Amino acid sequence: MSDVIVLEKKEDYALITLNASQKGNTYNEAMATALWQAVQEVRWNKDIKAVLMQSNGELFSGGGDIGAFQQGIDRQCLPALVEDLSATLNATVLAMRGMDKIFISLIEGVCAGFGIGLALAADVTLVTENARFIAGYIGIGAVPDGGSSFAVLRALGLPRSLDFFLTNGVIEGPRAAEIGLVSRLVAAESAREEALELLKKICRGPSQALARTKKVLIDGVSRSFTDHIEAERQGIIACAAGEEMREGVAAFLTKRTPRF
Repeated sequence: MSDVIVLEKKEDYALITLNASQKGNTYNEAMATALWQAVQEVRWNKDIKAVLMQSNGELFSGGGDIGAFQQGIDRQCLPALVEDLSATLNATVLAMRGMDKIFISLIEGVCAGFGIGLALAADVTLVTENARFIAGYIGIGAVPDGGSSFAVLRALGLPRSLDFFLTNGVIEGPRAAEIGLVSRLVAAESAREEALELLKKICRGPSQALARTKKVLIDGVSRSFTDHIEAERQGIIACAAGEEMREGVAAFLTKRTPRF
């Protein structure tokens, strides 16, 4: 794996750090491939329950690597470059959404373009007051990618989403938390500590129940109410057949902390 992405695997969680700060953590072939490899590594590691996605530098991500795009234009291969890059990035966010692991993203600076799709593909998104979501696409004559428009549309609704993308809008971190674009606002001076504590808290939880809850909620966005409550029913039946729910019930009745 390239050093543009740093993967640290601990006992039951992992840290994925975007580490190309000299290029604003922008995405080219090397960055996209390294990120995909890191996500795949945690996906198939049975010991990892949760993942924190963070970044080094002033930008969480500046989006696409404009220099790489210009090279594609110069070589008359920009469509092929974008096709390959978007395929890798889409596979990455789909894997994040589809796997049993719980993802947390921490946004401490500018988050633009595909960075938005990546940040909001996490199950819980934390931002500091220094975070800034910048649409970016219209400014270079492009269309949103990597699930960014899907995530923003689902969170903000059509009027605000149109305003954000069509005007190349900017949403500051506190405002993003206020309007429901992200999960919560954390203090800049303690952001990493809070993110890590949340990560460890999730790891102490019941893995099966967490994974099934994630799936029920994500799938519920596009399901009918009838289908949704049946999915809930099947999920809790499955949990009832496992050891985690038995432990949780026993711990509750004996007034002790469950050992999941």
